[in-house]
Amino acid sequence: MLKKIYIVSMLCVSIIALPAWALDLKPGKYEITAKVEMPGMPGGMPAQTTIQCLTDQDPVPASSADAQGCKVTDMKTEGNALTYTMTCEQQGMTIKSSGKITYNGDTFEGTNQTHMGPEAGNMTITTLISGKRIGKCD
Repeated sequence: MLKKIYIVSMLCVSIIALPAWALDLKPGKYEITAKVEMPGMPGGMPAQTTIQCLTDQDPVPASSADAQGCKVTDMKTEGNALTYTMTCEQQGMTIKSSGKITYNGDTFEGTNQTHMGPEAGNMTITTLISGKRIGKCD
């Protein structure tokens, strides 16, 4: 269950793909760290780190939300910040998320709140995400 929650949390912060013309993002290869915090779990889960190329067209880690049963219902950029809400239907569960990512040239930070349905005890999971540019894309 914890692995599934982590995957859903990562999906929630990684499904956005839109032009980054209003965001202060330097395209390139980024080291991205996500730390999941769960109620009742002191210290949460260990942070997970991935490396991905971010571009003006795909400013945050991108994957296919449709393939995962997820749909972005609201997405806005304001200055260097991107906010979104999303709903996922997976294995009979409804999962709702909202998040905000703020870009600062070659770094970014964000928070995602994932609200699990009654099937998962109506739990809210917080994922802290950060990224730093480590070079050019391959």
